Amino acid sequence: MTNLEPIEQQVLARLLAAPELYWDVADQMTPAHFHDPIWKAVWTGLDTCHKEGSFDLHLVETNAPYEGDADLVARIKSLAAKGRKLTAEIDDLVKPLLNRRNKELIAETFQKGQKALYTDTRAVELAESAIEELQEISGQAQRTSTVTLGQSAQAVYERAAQPQETGGDALGTGLKQVDNLLGGGLVDGELTVIGAEGASGKTALALQIAEFIACQYGPVDFQSKEMDAEQLTMRRVAAMSGISTHVMRRGGLSAEELEKIYLAKEDCQSIPLYIDETSRTTVEQLFIRAKANKSRFGTKALFVDSVKAMRAKDSRLDSNLPARCGYVISELKELAKALNIPVVALAHEVRSEREPLQRLTRKELFGGSNMEDSADNILILFRPEPILLRKEPKEGTDLHVKWQTDLIEWKDRAQVHADKVRMGSGGRCAELVFDGPTTTFREDRGHQEGMLL
Repeated sequence: MTNLEPIEQQVLARLLAAPELYWDVADQMTPAHFHDPIWKAVWTGLDTCHKEGSFDLHLVETNAPYEGDADLVARIKSLAAKGRKLTAEIDDLVKPLLNRRNKELIAETFQKGQKALYTDTRAVELAESAIEELQEISGQAQRTSTVTLGQSAQAVYERAAQPQETGGDALGTGLKQVDNLLGGGLVDGELTVIGAEGASGKTALALQIAEFIACQYGPVDFQSKEMDAEQLTMRRVAAMSGISTHVMRRGGLSAEELEKIYLAKEDCQSIPLYIDETSRTTVEQLFIRAKANKSRFGTKALFVDSVKAMRAKDSRLDSNLPARCGYVISELKELAKALNIPVVALAHEVRSEREPLQRLTRKELFGGSNMEDSADNILILFRPEPILLRKEPKEGTDLHVKWQTDLIEWKDRAQVHADKVRMGSGGRCAELVFDGPTTTFREDRGHQEGMLL
């Protein structure tokens, strides 16, 4: 039998030294992947600690089901010390263990099947059972993707037969006009891209929708690669309390203001919105982490902020921003299908000399042709006010007079345009109002949802 002990020790050493890496491999590994009983026990203890939400080397030992004579605490501390010296990526360490252990499991299954052929008339049944067991252990079991037209038609009928107010399987965004653009909301297995110019509020819009989904439907995984968790949370506390982010940063608040912030903070405790602020994440790492989070939390939707901030493992792609963004978009679509949940990704514009009132299109977003091919829905957030404020013409000119008129027209106003939609109303837009101090959007009752000109 192949000696797996050095690989097992390296994997555990890295995970004990850097506990945050556990979720990169949580959905791939099981105790069955460790051959030596002591390392199998350490993995079980580590796994239990993370799933219970509390990690400590002594807790790992407490949760490790080991009855041997070895000093388990000393072994764990020694592994953690070794792990601090390891610089290899955790997935590079884990891959050999999974591959080599799976080969052993395949050999064991084959031997079990051979034995069954000679000793039991239920050979086929036993062999199938062994294969299913192997697939479960190795994490390679997949649901069948082949169905008859009749089965698919039945699923279509069942969805159509649901009462209208439930919106079918779609997750509402909290903004009815945006839901109408999408044909009811965000759908499992679909990738929706929200594009906008810089500082237009796309993160604020995505965070607001994510919070609504978390409150109404269940856990949301928010992968924030541009802002840290505190910055994002401050925005939502501002929205819930009515106290602007500027006032909170300034400090020196009144007792009444602090009370409002305290109540908002308490309300946040019950919202299952999970923010991952890990920077420089590759799309391959995101794939693993998102799968682990769905297994851990039961994720209902995934948000990625942003496509541009994601990295690629391939250095050739990583150094080519347009190509990298296209690759990330394609992979996020695959992730949406694999997790069978809605994925929402934020996209930046490719810089251009556009006039303030000229709306962005999907062709001007980083992602190229992959954006059009892979994204099911592309929404463009159009908010000219911050762009106008950055481009004030010289006073006393005709251009300045027009600029003032445009600024009044677009003050606190925003639109979401359906640039591409799979099932909704293409060529339409949702009219919104943006509240700057609390960075929140609400529907604009003063303007009707309209056709694009």
